[in-house]
Amino acid sequence: MNLALTGHEGTVRWGYRRAVTFGACRYEGTGTGGTLTAQITSCDEFAMQQSPLIAIVPMGRAVWRWIVRDLRIEGSTLTATVEPHEG
Repeated sequence: MNLALTGHEGTVRWGYRRAVTFGACRYEGTGTGGTLTAQITSCDEFAMQQSPLIAIVPMGRAVWRWIVRDLRIEGSTLTATVEPHEG
């Protein structure tokens, strides 16, 4: 099943540390993984290179979390290959 979600804000975290903060974002994929694209508002280049990175996007009363497998930045756009975060 294909899934498309849009959000207004989110973060990519390395532990408690914010690696990337972003505004408008979109997830496209399935229940087993997909692509997260977002407009970056700030980033910590050191933290972005660490592992594991977790993408966190509030969606109404829920919070979506994904494990970041690949992270690319072009200009102010983040593109991340993500998988579901269990736990």
